[in-house]
Amino acid sequence: MPNQTPNNDLKIELPNSPYINTTLGLKHLNHNKKLYLKILHSFIERYQNLNLKTLSKEELDRTLHIIKGLTATLGMESLNHTVEQLENNIDESLLSRFSQQLETIVIEIKNLP
Repeated sequence: MPNQTPNNDLKIELPNSPYINTTLGLKHLNHNKKLYLKILHSFIERYQNLNLKTLSKEELDRTLHIIKGLTATLGMESLNHTVEQLENNIDESLLSRFSQQLETIVIEIKNLP
C-alpha cells in the first residue's frame, strides 16, 4: 500500500501571530488545519468591516456572544478577553481596543498564502 499523507497533514500555512494561538485553536478543532483555516477566513469575511457602534443593543449582544465563541474556538485569546469585557461593560476604550485587535487579526489572516 502506498504511503499516503492524510489530507490534514498537507503543508498548510497557519498564522504566526501574538493575537492568534493556533495551537489552542487547532486543539478545539481536533487538529484539522483545513477546517481551522476555513473558519478563520469565514470569520474575517464576516467581521472585517464590523462597527459595533452602529448596532442596536440586541444586535450588539448577539454579535458579541457569537464573536466570543468564535474567538475562543480559534485561539484569539486577547480578542476573546476584550469581547468578554465588552459583554459586561460597553466602554469606549474597550470598543477601540476591540477594533484595533480585530483589524490586526484581519490583516494577518489576509496576508496568509
